[in-house]
Amino acid sequence: MSKQNANDGELIDDGVTINLKESSISEFTQRNLPSDEDVEKFESLVSDSDDDNENAPRKKNEVNFSAHHDVSDQEIQDSLNEIYQDEDGHMVDVKRIKGVKKRGFFFWLFFVVFVFGGIGSGGYFMYNKYLAMQGTDSTAINFTLEGKSEVIAGEEFFYTINYTNSSSVGIRNVRIEATYPANFVFLDSFPEPSEKDSVWNVDAAAVGYSGKIKIRGMIIGKEEDSGVMYANMRYMPENFSSEFKKSASITSRVKDSGVDLEFDYVKSTLVDEENEVLVRFKAKENNFINNFRISQTIKENVDFIDNKKTNVKEEERAKYSVIRPGVWQIDEVLNEVKILPIKFKFNKKNEREEKITLTFEKLVGDSRYVVFFVKELDFELMKSDLNLTMIVNGSNADQGINFSDTLNYSIVYSNKGETEMTDVIIMAVLDSDFLDWNSLSDKNKGIIKANTITWSKNEIPELESLSKNQEGVIDFSINVVGFGEVSVEKPGYEVKSYAQFSVGKSDTGATVSDSKSNEIINKINSDLKLVEEIRYFDVNNIPVGTGPNPPKVNEETTYKVYWNLKNSLHELKDLKVSIVLPSYVTYADKASFSAGSLEYSEETREVVWNIGRLPVTVLETNAEFSIAVKPNDDNKNKIMVLLSGTKVSAIDSETGSSLSHATKAKTTKLEDDEIGAGDGIVQ
Repeated sequence: MSKQNANDGELIDDGVTINLKESSISEFTQRNLPSDEDVEKFESLVSDSDDDNENAPRKKNEVNFSAHHDVSDQEIQDSLNEIYQDEDGHMVDVKRIKGVKKRGFFFWLFFVVFVFGGIGSGGYFMYNKYLAMQGTDSTAINFTLEGKSEVIAGEEFFYTINYTNSSSVGIRNVRIEATYPANFVFLDSFPEPSEKDSVWNVDAAAVGYSGKIKIRGMIIGKEEDSGVMYANMRYMPENFSSEFKKSASITSRVKDSGVDLEFDYVKSTLVDEENEVLVRFKAKENNFINNFRISQTIKENVDFIDNKKTNVKEEERAKYSVIRPGVWQIDEVLNEVKILPIKFKFNKKNEREEKITLTFEKLVGDSRYVVFFVKELDFELMKSDLNLTMIVNGSNADQGINFSDTLNYSIVYSNKGETEMTDVIIMAVLDSDFLDWNSLSDKNKGIIKANTITWSKNEIPELESLSKNQEGVIDFSINVVGFGEVSVEKPGYEVKSYAQFSVGKSDTGATVSDSKSNEIINKINSDLKLVEEIRYFDVNNIPVGTGPNPPKVNEETTYKVYWNLKNSLHELKDLKVSIVLPSYVTYADKASFSAGSLEYSEETREVVWNIGRLPVTVLETNAEFSIAVKPNDDNKNKIMVLLSGTKVSAIDSETGSSLSHATKAKTTKLEDDEIGAGDGIVQ
């Protein structure tokens, strides 16, 4: 039987005492675990006791043991003592033992995250310290390439290769190799190349070492041609057995050839007829090509003729030599226009439209020629008995014209056949909306219909019969309309002209094959206009001048000069306004301008307004400045000239023509000042 002592918190069962009051989790858990043999004995005792007392009532905290069990009571008690006593021999208080809670889902979730996070952090640390840092350090080489992105053909410049060892280890077996653009000309470098003109070898580069390679050369190519310069650096870090590579590149574009080139020739030609192409050239302001070669692509049906017989004046002809038929060497390129005449003929007709290609090349070194310009000349080849040539204002080539200009036409005809030609009809076609047909002047009184003029034997008796090699000329003129007479929005500001013929008694002017002359296109230049005014009072009647008006002897009078530029058709370039002041007129400054720059030179006494490029969207631009005059006794009772005539010049971007105008002289009469105007006589 067992019983409990409530005061002591002890359980007594047949001499076995368990201290429930003083037990603790630490005392219980610090006990040595029973051996397998002890556990088996204990379980056997419990099992037998349960069997014998299956139906016996059991009190709280009571332990029953079978009285009939073979094991002695003392053995049972000794076994329990081993389980429930602490190291000091005290009984464990099992009432105060707290169970350990079961771990939940979130505990294990955070546990897994923490473990794998720790593993990842450690791996990242190891990678950066031992692997990544080692690779980054080995590739920490600064490698750059510098050079000009835009060049003029033949201009010398430098490509510069820079490299720095910014890693923590030295590098060895350094090899730097350059790949130049196809049109690049290598001149020299510092240091000198190790191989050819493009390889530099460096044994080693210590930590922090910086090197530089300067390559001097030039690019010769056609305008807008571009090329890419590549540079590679191969090296091996001291702590590596692998090779590393760095690369850089830069693109350079040819923005200008530096040479102005123009070509005059007749596009329509006959078989076996001599033709002449005039190549006009001059150096631009920035030019680096002082000589060149012109070669023609070989064509079996083209024969080149000695060009000593030419209408080009000797002083206008270029200095050149003929290397072989179809190849000419130009000895010098000057700041003034020079002309190379090229004479040739087509010996047979392969196709109706033929091309002759002229290639412009610069000699580099001993034998290398580099192309900087190519021109294709288009010809319409005819095999006809009657040769027609159209000429406008003395030229058979395209050229710019101005509003209100007079166009002087000549149609040259010649019978190149073997037999006589009868009843020839010649027609001039003037295709344009900008001609004033009321201004037509034609002594032969040709028949006008739509945009054509036709002559037959009725108007020109010689056309009734043309014998072999017989020639003639038909002359007439017509005016271009004024700018104010057309709509600015009207497209196609040009006059297209050509002549054609027919043979027979046809009144319709019907044409036959190969009957057309050369065609000339005269593009109308932009309507650039300079309005110049000298005022004492501005347009709002406010004084802008000082001193007496009209001027008085020994007294200073100042005036304001106004320049107003107007333009609406084409974009202009190289636009400039200039005036040289008379010796008695002083530049008084107080200048302002809406575009470009305005400067005065005391040495030349010239006022220059440089605008440069003027887009077609800018219809008007202005400038103003002041001048002063102080008359002496010689000027008394006279009208003084304040400005002798201002010049404006520009190049029409559309037509390529040079535009130039000059204003009339301005005097002390102040013709443009409604209030300040007078007789202008010095008092």
